Amino acid sequence: MRCERLRCGYVRNGPRFTHGRTSGGSNGSTGQPRGGRTLTDTGAAATPQTTGQDRAIGSDGRRPVIEIDHVTKRFDDYIAVADADFTIGAGEFFSMLGPSGCGKTTTLRMIAGFETPTEGAIRLEGADVSRVPPHKRNVNTVFQHYALFPHMTVWDNVAYGPRSRKKDKASVKKSVDELLEVVRLTDFALRKPSQLSGGQQQRVALARALVNYPSALLLDEPLGALDLKLRHVMQFELKRIQREVGITFVYVTHDQEEALTMSDRIAVMNAGNVEQIGTPTEIYDRPASVFVAGFIGQANLWHGRQTGRSNRDYVEVDVLGATLRARPGDTTIETGGKATLMVRPERVRISVDPPAGMTTGAVAAVRATVVDLTFQGPVLRLALTAPDGSPILANVGPEQDLPMLRPGDEVYAGWSPDASLVLPDAEIPTAEDLEEMLDDS
Repeated sequence: MRCERLRCGYVRNGPRFTHGRTSGGSNGSTGQPRGGRTLTDTGAAATPQTTGQDRAIGSDGRRPVIEIDHVTKRFDDYIAVADADFTIGAGEFFSMLGPSGCGKTTTLRMIAGFETPTEGAIRLEGADVSRVPPHKRNVNTVFQHYALFPHMTVWDNVAYGPRSRKKDKASVKKSVDELLEVVRLTDFALRKPSQLSGGQQQRVALARALVNYPSALLLDEPLGALDLKLRHVMQFELKRIQREVGITFVYVTHDQEEALTMSDRIAVMNAGNVEQIGTPTEIYDRPASVFVAGFIGQANLWHGRQTGRSNRDYVEVDVLGATLRARPGDTTIETGGKATLMVRPERVRISVDPPAGMTTGAVAAVRATVVDLTFQGPVLRLALTAPDGSPILANVGPEQDLPMLRPGDEVYAGWSPDASLVLPDAEIPTAEDLEEMLDDS
């Protein structure tokens, strides 16, 4: 599991392609060009009429395209998804992230029509499609294995969809040529899949899935078969393509880096439950639970007890053998109640001398002993032990200008109270727990 701090690579307000539809159309477009060229959709499959419900979601007011309305999915006595309730907006890159068996793929399959909800409803463009078969839903799915036709050229692979819908030759050519340009494969149009790299094959699969301009594109771990370096490249390619076509992407992954890099919003799932939905920054900086904090990135998590409120902005927590000020989370914890304190390793600052502000509470700090040091290029990773035996992890950059440290050295580990967060008490996952969560076997 990659645990370093990740920067969100998504960009808003990029050029979008529209399909020449009006605001009442079934594809979720506003009917107004969003920049760039206009892609003309001639004869896309019709979708059910909307209900007229146009409620805005999120801070940017996107119109709903997919609504998961209190959906539960049972397989005999096993609950795969428990009362999922959220909305995905038009033109949004939305990821479902979580460990193996958390319910994310089952949720995607219900949106696609491959599974039927046991309870609740799934609406596409306002219409209930819970029991509509997959081929009658205006969504397409891209899987890890792209299933390209090996005997066909790139151009013919992409053209398969519009040809199967009996579109005329001129409109097929226009649509295919435009999509190949979007995925940057115009020069490869006459090649066979066997003559392409893994990343190029994936872009062919994307173009094929997008050429009929679905209301949403569903992607089930599509980068899983690529090597690490190519996955990194394709993360940004996927987001670029999504911005340019302006179609809603619903992305399933267990890889936090993929989700943080590409997503407008992320739904973190665990054991069939949606633990939290938010932007990458919200999920990372203000997780709703110990599970989210431990699964997303890397976090120091320490059991403690909330002893009271310091002022309107901070509470006091007995933790690491000291009483420290910290940001309260969204869950109210009674005075004297058990709590878990979270601090990201990159927010921990190491000093040889007591940090200024320690005595006034402006800086939360404890004595610590260096256990191990690992050089990781731009950061030095320090493993430390607090006076009560709790582990502390710090990612130290060159700006901290520390002297040469060795195991056994005594230092101070400190952070701003704003860099910490008090969460409801829960079992703290170990490295072995996280490894098991991500084991697909």
